[in-house]
Formats: sequence, C-alpha cells, structure tokens
Amino acid sequence: MKVLKTLAIVTISGIMATTAVSAINAENIKTDCKSSKCERGGDKHERGGKHHRGGKHQMKAALKAAEITSEQKTAIKEARKAMRETMKAKRAEMRASGTKPVFVTVNGVDREGMISKSVERATFRANMKADMMEKVLTILTPEQKVKFVQALAEPRK
Repeated sequence: MKVLKTLAIVTISGIMATTAVSAINAENIKTDCKSSKCERGGDKHERGGKHHRGGKHQMKAALKAAEITSEQKTAIKEARKAMRETMKAKRAEMRASGTKPVFVTVNGVDREGMISKSVERATFRANMKADMMEKVLTILTPEQKVKFVQALAEPRK
C-alpha cells in the first residue's frame, strides 16, 4: 500500500512538472506570423515547414524586386482572390462527393489508387500555380517581367 501511494505521488508530481514546463514554453513562443519570418519556435517553422511554405514568400520577394505599382498590386490581389475561390470550390466539390478514398485496408495497400490520387492532386496544384504565374506575368511590364523572373531564379534564403 505504501509503494502504491509513493508511486501515485511520483506520477502526479511528474505530470505537474511536465505541465509547468509546457506552460513556460508556451509563453515564450511568439505567434506573430504576419512578418516574413515566423518565429514560433521549433525547427519546422524556421525552415518554412508546414506553417509557412516558401512559395508565398518567394513570390512576394519577386514582386517587390519587380517594383510593381499600386494598380498592379490590386490586380494581383484580385487574381489571388479568384484563385482562392477556385480552391474553395474544389474543396467543396471534394467534400460533396461524400466518400473519402480508402487506400489502406486490412488486406493491404491500394498502391495504384494512392499514387493516382496523389498525382491528381499534385497536377491540380501545379496547374493552379502556373495559372497564377501567367496572370501575374500578364499584369507586369516587360521590364518588370525580367526583374520578376530573375528574382524567382535566385536561390532561396
């Protein structure tokens, strides 16, 4: 009985210590992600992991290098808004289909189905990105296009 009480006390103390350390770490994490560098802590955020993907910031830097006008900036924002609406419609369409594809079962993995679905999604994303680039290029002047393309070609920092 004495061993059980001791074990319970040690367990509770460990849980309390872990909770206290987590609370202290949570206070130190900066969650302002409006700037170009997210400082939320953790390695994946520093590299632009799941929280920020590099493409958005690369496009922003390239547009800054092209020195776009406020009218061009407005036109690009409208193009982005249209792209977001297209993505929203695609997600709604996927949800409306009602069934989520099942690739892993007790009997094994549907490798071909998994690959074909991944290729389909990647193709859709690549087409959306290409469409956006085409829209941006039609908005820019020839001189700005040169600066924009050069900035995109520069290695990521």
